[in-house]
Amino acid sequence: MGQNKILIVDDSEMNRSILADMLSDQYEIVEAEDGVQALAALQKGLGISLVLLDIVMPNLDGFGVLEAMNHNQWIKDLPVIIISAENSPDQMERAYSLGAADFITRPFDALIVQRRVVNTLLLYAKQKRLVSMVEEQVYARERQGDMMIDILSHIVEFRNGESGLHILHVRVFTSMLLDFLSAKTDKYKLTHGLGPARHRQDRHRRKDPQQARPADLGGV
Repeated sequence: MGQNKILIVDDSEMNRSILADMLSDQYEIVEAEDGVQALAALQKGLGISLVLLDIVMPNLDGFGVLEAMNHNQWIKDLPVIIISAENSPDQMERAYSLGAADFITRPFDALIVQRRVVNTLLLYAKQKRLVSMVEEQVYARERQGDMMIDILSHIVEFRNGESGLHILHVRVFTSMLLDFLSAKTDKYKLTHGLGPARHRQDRHRRKDPQQARPADLGGV
């Protein structure tokens, strides 16, 4: 936790000093006097892990900072705890609606401040891990899906070839069976769909009239 960096944004030097004393043993502290300085610090990419943000400030207030963080999509990855003497329901609701993670009112209690900071950092760390795990699983599923599509495409291609041969074999054997049955009996009146063997047989019989006599049909 000592590597985390906290940005304290408050126009009161005394409030910044109090919060810094409460947290400097565990965190690196960066200070800003108003919202403009806060956004400048965030834009520099200083590796801020959490923002303690006052609401009422000159130049740019805390709501303006939250709106800018939303506009830049920083609020999703960077937790903000509101620090203010104001605790009206309207202000709290607006702060939460703009993405604030928590709300601490003055006067500050060291135990509460430290606990809220720790809990918020842990919560966001867990969320980041969860998002990372989900992204990895989605990526793995996409890769598996691509592999399955590739495998299935080869299977279909293979089975198509196999099915073609199978159909050809069935057609040949069916033709042979029909030829055999039609040669043996006219009981089933097999007059359609006869194969090449029957046509060859018919041609042969026309050449040899003896094979066309009824006595030679075998009595089936």
